[in-house]
Amino acid sequence: MASNFGGLSDKYRYFEFELDSLDDSQAANNSASATDWPLFKIGGKKPLENIAAIKILECQIPFTWYVINTSNNTFLYQDAFVGPLTVVLPIGNFTVTQMLNNLQNAINPYNAGSNPGGLVGQTLYTYTVTYDSTQQKFTYWNNNGSNTPFSFTFGTVNDEGNTNPRLILGFPDGTTTSGGYAASGTPKGNFLTSPNAMSITGPNYLYLNSQRIGNLTDLYLPRGAVNLGGGNAGPQMAKIPVNVQPGGVIFWVDPAPMMWFDLENLQSLTEIDFFLSLGNTSGQYPLQLNGQPFSLKIGLLVNDFTSNNYSSGGNVNDRVRTRIARR
Repeated sequence: MASNFGGLSDKYRYFEFELDSLDDSQAANNSASATDWPLFKIGGKKPLENIAAIKILECQIPFTWYVINTSNNTFLYQDAFVGPLTVVLPIGNFTVTQMLNNLQNAINPYNAGSNPGGLVGQTLYTYTVTYDSTQQKFTYWNNNGSNTPFSFTFGTVNDEGNTNPRLILGFPDGTTTSGGYAASGTPKGNFLTSPNAMSITGPNYLYLNSQRIGNLTDLYLPRGAVNLGGGNAGPQMAKIPVNVQPGGVIFWVDPAPMMWFDLENLQSLTEIDFFLSLGNTSGQYPLQLNGQPFSLKIGLLVNDFTSNNYSSGGNVNDRVRTRIARR
């Protein structure tokens, strides 16, 4: 629906709503925080009926979600003597240096003397993690003098990356085994470089969703988006780029203000929900902003079944004739 500028058309009445998740009426889902998945009761002068179109006009979203969170902070480690053992990363947002230290600290307790598997007396390894800024990859080294490989496992083959940090750390699905050995130098030993570049700040975009009204809008994803409905009508209503670092605020304005979603004369709208999801994953659904609110500006066009049609001046005293028309 691109033939109008909202309130400038006599076919429609334009309504605008400013929504802040702190102003929710209640949580839209019992398992989610009201600030992460708010339900808004629609106010105004009278109930909204015969709704023609809707538009997400603006969003303000704080980058307070955690890239490493409780749904994706584990993977498996194994070598010739121990494993598979679960490596647990701390929760939060981290710089490259912080993540490097987190990885060393998370892997080494299994290999440097704590022996959580009861391997007292076993010769274990100490791990060092290095970073190549030109390739944006971490390399994992052990002090193994006998060239014994080790491996990391991120789910099974065809893993989607919802339950582990493989996409963040640059690993494919399944198991990746160390493929190199350095007998000397610093560091030395077996080493494993992630096959892919890492993404330390996570996915580059968000979806704004509505369970109640999203599937009425004509926004479609490809069939390969198996985490997000696989191409069927889903809750997504807008795709928003993540263009700030953790701690910043995303300010987004729709770049196509004349293009509206046709709701085909929706009979009424008394309440609406909104929530966020991150990238093409569904590990956190809805995305958790850790107590911070997001805000929206939405526009609604309602069919106006009465309009004023003005004709040219009459023959008597040049008066303007007005006709009230009903459609």
